[in-house]
Amino acid sequence: MLLTQRAEDIIRILIRFPQDNPVTTAIISEELNISSRSIQRELPGVEQWLAAEGYRFVRKRSVGLLLDEPDSRKRELLALLDLSKSTAVTVDDRRDRQIILRHEILFAAEPVKSYYFTDKLGISDGTLTSDLNQLERWFETYHLNLIRRQGLGIFLEGSEVSRRQAVTSHICSQLSQRRNSASMQSLDSSRQSIRISEIPEQITVSVTQILTDGERQLSLRLSDNGYLHLLAYISYSVYRIQQGFIIENAGVSAADLSVEPEFAVAEYLMKQLRSQFDLPIIERETEYLTLFLTGVRIWPASRRDLTTKRDFDIHQLTLSIIRNVGDSLGVDFSDDSKLPTELGMHIQPTIGRLRAGIPIENPLLEDFRTNYEAVYLACTKGCASLSETYGLPSFPAAEIGFITIYFVMALDRKAKLERRISAIIVCPTGIGSSRLLAENLKKEYPDLDIRGTMSAFDIDPKKLAKQNIDLIVSTVKLDTSYRWIRVSPILAKQDKMLLNSKMKLILSQKQRQEQTARQIPAAPLTRDNVEYISSLGDEIYHLLDNIRFGRAPVLQNREDIIVHAASLFADTPETEQHFYEIIKKRDQLADTYMKPFHTLFLHGRSPDITHACFGYVHLEPPIYENGRIILGAIISFIPEGTKNKTAAPLASEIIGALLEEPDLLAALRNADDELFASLLEVSLLKYYKRCVTSLI
Repeated sequence: MLLTQRAEDIIRILIRFPQDNPVTTAIISEELNISSRSIQRELPGVEQWLAAEGYRFVRKRSVGLLLDEPDSRKRELLALLDLSKSTAVTVDDRRDRQIILRHEILFAAEPVKSYYFTDKLGISDGTLTSDLNQLERWFETYHLNLIRRQGLGIFLEGSEVSRRQAVTSHICSQLSQRRNSASMQSLDSSRQSIRISEIPEQITVSVTQILTDGERQLSLRLSDNGYLHLLAYISYSVYRIQQGFIIENAGVSAADLSVEPEFAVAEYLMKQLRSQFDLPIIERETEYLTLFLTGVRIWPASRRDLTTKRDFDIHQLTLSIIRNVGDSLGVDFSDDSKLPTELGMHIQPTIGRLRAGIPIENPLLEDFRTNYEAVYLACTKGCASLSETYGLPSFPAAEIGFITIYFVMALDRKAKLERRISAIIVCPTGIGSSRLLAENLKKEYPDLDIRGTMSAFDIDPKKLAKQNIDLIVSTVKLDTSYRWIRVSPILAKQDKMLLNSKMKLILSQKQRQEQTARQIPAAPLTRDNVEYISSLGDEIYHLLDNIRFGRAPVLQNREDIIVHAASLFADTPETEQHFYEIIKKRDQLADTYMKPFHTLFLHGRSPDITHACFGYVHLEPPIYENGRIILGAIISFIPEGTKNKTAAPLASEIIGALLEEPDLLAALRNADDELFASLLEVSLLKYYKRCVTSLI
């Protein structure tokens, strides 16, 4: 760090005063003939320079300043000032002057008046303007704007990421100069002694130790320059987080980074930092640290292949594990919608840990090996096959133990589903006593799948069979051929005995039907079946890749919503007018308000499109119409005609999924396109599987 002439003058005054005799800023101000405010602004630089050189400077509120060093140390300090006098800034030293300006602006907590710089550096307003013009270009390289506003001062505008990049570069350039002046051949022998004067010493000391331990435990190999940049960035980041400044947007999602080995290293470092400095868990900090690590050489030559980026399709990779483990166990997991999602969330960081060689502890490993031996062995075999296919390192036992957990839970869900019986409740009017019966059934038979209630007059055997209802539980005698049982709403002991017997019979019949179904050869697959399945798959992926979300400006009424919605998929004014006419006509034909969603469902057929379209317009603030709240508008178009046979069923399936899946609806209302697309993909692939199963 460079020392200004004024800062040097202050230090020389401090040297003259005894160790136990503080000097006030008023005395220094009078001797140097400058204001006390100017002295206060200079003191942080004095403190940082002295700390960097190993001297103790004390500031006591309402008492004064003192250099807490014996006379012998003060004489050494005086000699150091005489030897390094050339480093003090002069009016003619433009380069050093601009370094000080850059430093002051980067670390200023508030706008700085221009007269502070002219007074401190002893330069004119014109010289300051010239220096700032040159500095402006340097700041722009880091996407920071140097603002000069009359009456307010000089300050920077830009993102937290940009500021940290600029400060890291600035700090490293200062450290490099210090190293060069000390004739240091290598940083390795002096890493423990590096101090960054701009940051509290306890931060840099702790970060140095964390990096040293990380290199040893993770088998990293940082170059001198890489170590310097990483130390500066992490130390300054800790300092900023402690002050309440965090990264809001790392520029890339964790889903894109978590398979990279650098992500696992970033997670390790952030875990150590949180423990050491009591920092909160901030995912964006980990994400950007990952990006920072990708730009620093952290791997030894023997592991340099880790930096080769691979396109891992986590969904496909997860399905491969499920298929491999299912084949080993002889179990079909394809009807479990939770398994791909839950296992996929675990597999993503696992890939990063494998590639980085970072171990993970599993305290329950032996329990799973012993209690679920068959599942553990199947997972071991499935993961080994996966390593060969994708060129990944072998899965260690601890990782396989965690993967085993997900399949044990899936097997448990499957067993519960096979034991479940679906039922509909019936009473004379469909209300009243049916509610009491439903509550009693839920308490006594938690595995009973109660699909709803209906009136005795609405029983339709064909409809019930289509819905796979196993049993009608009624409070009255019924005249129907469908399987039913009559019980009291209070569910007396005799009723429970009858129910137990009936449910046992149903389970036995279902098991025999499943065995028979496995023995019946599948119907031959036709060309039409193949074409439909292929078309459906293409339609699903095209729709998932083209979901559109919009946030409308302040709208006044339904007509405004329709006008705005028409523009969501329009590329030209003509197309926008075309879509407007379609949804306007549909809205006039019948009310498009959907009460469960509190949205308008604006849809129709168009000859100008070839695939189904789906989008959502979020209203902020919402619109109130006839006592109803409108939070947004769902926009859906499908091709006109019969050429595309899969678009209409697919559009209908999306609406059904919104009705059945609260998380999907919440993501839609929040206009969280990434989460919505992810959840919708799971739902539509489940629908695709059902269609495939029904056709073959």
